[in-house]
Amino acid sequence: MRSIYFLLSRFHVLFLFVLMEIFSLYLIYQSHKYQEVTFLNTSNNLAGKVVGFANSFYTFINLGNTNRELTEENTRLKKRIRYRNTYPADTALPEQSESYSFEYIPAKIVNNSISKSINYITLNKGSKDGIQKGWGVVSSNGVVGIVTNVSENFSLVMSVLSVKMLVSVRHKNTNALGNLSWNGKSPALLQIQNISKTLPVKKNDTIVTAGFSSIFPPDIIVGKVKRFSPDESSSFYEVDIEPTNAISRLSYVYVVKNSKKKEIDALESNALNE
Repeated sequence: MRSIYFLLSRFHVLFLFVLMEIFSLYLIYQSHKYQEVTFLNTSNNLAGKVVGFANSFYTFINLGNTNRELTEENTRLKKRIRYRNTYPADTALPEQSESYSFEYIPAKIVNNSISKSINYITLNKGSKDGIQKGWGVVSSNGVVGIVTNVSENFSLVMSVLSVKMLVSVRHKNTNALGNLSWNGKSPALLQIQNISKTLPVKKNDTIVTAGFSSIFPPDIIVGKVKRFSPDESSSFYEVDIEPTNAISRLSYVYVVKNSKKKEIDALESNALNE
């Protein structure tokens, strides 16, 4: 406090002079329009420069975060461009489904059989690419099969052209559920069981995946109804469908990764063991 008194007593003339100057300027600006406008313009310019400097400083100190975000976005775009260039024919399939936590791992077919009762497809992706046994395989044209064996660099897929394969499907127009299978005869026809004869099934109706399993996403197209007839020994139709996937002509497929598959399988397994 004594220092303040000492400062005021020593420089009181200067302080008084500054106050009088400020007061004089105030009177001038209040009484003269030109000076008032000039002052306002000057103060606005000064405020603008201060704000601009503050923004520039804020931008500068955040350059690290901005550069990191740009780098990440650039990496994503490069990955997407490489993906599009590598698999131009299969880009119609969604890359992921957030609702069901599905992702797709592209893979190339290196071997494919269609002449046996149980047919397999060999892919050029394996465990080092994250693929696991039991995962589904699709293409942009529909369901392909299920991974049955995995090595470090390759995967073996049992295709839908296998008499042991069963896939839960849905008649799109009625939402009726059924089981997709193959009778081992023509690779151009698959069969569906458990479609009730009371349902209005028509030729060319669409069959899609039911989505109730952890293997395939829902609404992946499977095929079109080719022909159907009542099964006299049951209350169901005998339905043949024409698959939308020509398995013999496939070159690239997508392995379906469901990040919640283990959790779902464990839950259902525990329920069965109770």
